[in-house]
Amino acid sequence: MNGLIKKYLPYAIVIFAVFLLVPLLFIKGSALEKYSPVAFYFILLTTAVVTSAIYCAKHGIDFLFTLMAPIAFLFTMIYSGGFRATNIILLFVYLIAGIFGQFLGDLAFGDERRKKEKQERAEQEKLMLRAKRRDERERERSKSTGSGRRPAKNERRPAHYAEDNTKSASGGGTSIDDVNSDFDKYMADIDRMLEEDPKYNS
Repeated sequence: MNGLIKKYLPYAIVIFAVFLLVPLLFIKGSALEKYSPVAFYFILLTTAVVTSAIYCAKHGIDFLFTLMAPIAFLFTMIYSGGFRATNIILLFVYLIAGIFGQFLGDLAFGDERRKKEKQERAEQEKLMLRAKRRDERERERSKSTGSGRRPAKNERRPAHYAEDNTKSASGGGTSIDDVNSDFDKYMADIDRMLEEDPKYNS
């Protein structure tokens, strides 16, 4: 919605300014009253066609935009005769003028706009492909580094690793009881040597 307002706003300002201010110069009682057809059949009509063509050249065909001139003219009708037959006909004339301006802008500038859009799409596709390749390289790098890393504390270790640890703990390793037993034998040998030595027995 915000993007639509940003696209429409510059053109809406121009259309409403022309449709609301120009007829005031040709209002009844003014010096230019007899030239009022110039305002309604040339200035306002040209504004509807030109703004619609410029919009289409930049953003493409948008039939919703063609309603802008008739909506602006609804406010102009308040001080230019109201809802009489002539004004209602002009309402449809400005609508058709906007549609004509859309096709005119697409015919004159459509190829250039489509070429520019194609180039932008190609650049976006290149950027997406480059990002995809970078992600794939990062994924492969993380896999290669992850295969050689040491397991964390709480990480489950392979079954063969656990079996080797069990074997070393049960068969090949030295337990605390074995260490205590060896220490007791060592102390007993020292006591026996002291008893047999005559220097310590005298």
